[in-house]
Amino acid sequence: MTINVRRGTADDGGFIIKNNMHITRRELEALALIGRGLNNHEAAGRLGVSVNTVRNHIWNLMQKLEATSRAHAIVIAVQNGIIEVKPERSLGTYVRGFDKYVLCILCGKAALIDDYKEVEPKKVVINHVEYEMDIPPKCPSEGCRGNLGDTLDWDEVRKHHPEYPEIPEHGVVYDYDIEWFRGY
Repeated sequence: MTINVRRGTADDGGFIIKNNMHITRRELEALALIGRGLNNHEAAGRLGVSVNTVRNHIWNLMQKLEATSRAHAIVIAVQNGIIEVKPERSLGTYVRGFDKYVLCILCGKAALIDDYKEVEPKKVVINHVEYEMDIPPKCPSEGCRGNLGDTLDWDEVRKHHPEYPEIPEHGVVYDYDIEWFRGY
């Protein structure tokens, strides 16, 4: 299982929550390590801080989130999009109906949809108001400029190319005919 701390809007990458409370990035990193099953000593070693500092980070975070336990703090953080929890997967651990493969039409490589890399929102100013524009996740293939909008569902590709494997191979460029997709 992977627990990722998302980047917040606070200067340190943390989050500002209700009542203008600041959850620091360090507090979230400590929580993520505890969520991965590390004890306080192991988390302290990874963060390069004392065990008491880890305890303080977790305690402060629980107070800010009004959590009753460490597990409750993780649940609240997940529900609010502060951290994300996903099982570790690779192209070789396909479970039908759970993992979804897509084919990037720019580079021709297949990947798990969850492997597409999140991109920080672009900030724009319209009438003196700053907005964040969401940018689609980027293709995980090195050097590819594609994003999630430039993909085809792997199951749909296989309908037109049944010779392709059910589980695409990592790093293989698949030659495909895009003509069938235009009439879709």
